[in-house]
Amino acid sequence: MDAPVHDAATLGFVDRPGREYWWRQLSEAARDRMVTRVGPIVEWWAYCHPADIERPYAVVFGERGLAVATPTVNDRGGPAQLLTVVPFVPSSLRHAVVVRKPGRPRPGRPAVSAGDAPRGFEEELPLPARLRGFLGNLPVEAQARSQWPFVNGDVFDRGDCFYFGNDDELDVWCYLAGRRWVTFVSGHGSGLSGPAHRASWRLVCRQAEVAVR
Repeated sequence: MDAPVHDAATLGFVDRPGREYWWRQLSEAARDRMVTRVGPIVEWWAYCHPADIERPYAVVFGERGLAVATPTVNDRGGPAQLLTVVPFVPSSLRHAVVVRKPGRPRPGRPAVSAGDAPRGFEEELPLPARLRGFLGNLPVEAQARSQWPFVNGDVFDRGDCFYFGNDDELDVWCYLAGRRWVTFVSGHGSGLSGPAHRASWRLVCRQAEVAVR
């Protein structure tokens, strides 16, 4: 499964509440609307919005679609949530588990931060720099599965990522939405602050086909 292998960006950390806090900041009506449109929930994250750190933003990957709630204002100038939904083809949701276990360093060869030796891929995919840097922190197999639709001709539409933890222990969430496929990656990494060969990951890569809208 050939795909670009990206350089890992340095992940910064800030002292802010986690996803459960920001999920509770959404109104019950907004949460219910998301679940009604795409649920049952398979994976999700919530955080403060980059343009307004006092207001919540949420991403829900459900069995029937992907929903993104973004803060906005209503006609009266009050706070509201703009809901964007990408519906899935029924029963198209699939998943693969990516496990990377700690190993021994290869004699005479430096360890690669993503956990495997990169394979050549000459064509650059049109992904935002932030997403490429984020993917670079994940194992090569997870990077390949995330980019598979675009390697095979899909057109990138939108995407985002979220992580929570510290330099050594990390929980991650990320989605990449194209015109034909949506990919959602989530999981946990540990031992990340030491030598690369000591790092371990367990990730679930989920993909669903986009329904014609």
